[in-house]
Amino acid sequence: MLVREALEIDVEGVARAHVQGWRESYKDFLNPESLAGLSVEERARMWRSTFEQPDPRARFLVAEAGDGEIVGFVRGGAVRSKGTVPLDTDAEIYAIYLLDKVKRQGIGRRLMTGVLDHLRGQGFQAAGLWVLKQNLPARSFYEALGGKAGPEQSLELRGQIVTEIAYRFEPISRLSA
Repeated sequence: MLVREALEIDVEGVARAHVQGWRESYKDFLNPESLAGLSVEERARMWRSTFEQPDPRARFLVAEAGDGEIVGFVRGGAVRSKGTVPLDTDAEIYAIYLLDKVKRQGIGRRLMTGVLDHLRGQGFQAAGLWVLKQNLPARSFYEALGGKAGPEQSLELRGQIVTEIAYRFEPISRLSA
């Protein structure tokens, strides 16, 4: 499994992994109609914009299988907005997704190591992310990496009200890949 910098030619693969990752990870938390309505084309437009307006302090990594399939990704950088409940960090993990078929193989740790090392190298002191409170496997993963649970917030997500919980990595310390 290759973990590398995302390239513009990866946009379609990242979009497919994003949609499939949502459908697999959130099948127990979001209604089937919401998940069925996800669009690879919509996600591709979203990810393409990250290359149209690059942020040198952000990092975007992909996990690529031997056959070239993008099976996971992570992107993080400066905190985007304060929102209704602030993360109270200067950096944020915007998204991390892995397909079910590659989970629990150390790939998520490699992705998080790569992005957190980059953020620390850019001078960020603390990184945070939001995760669905019900998503216990993801929460366990963040805790195993040293993340500490923080505040919660409710929001509308694809037509449903959900609760998210913040996880903080403060200070950003070196993870072992």
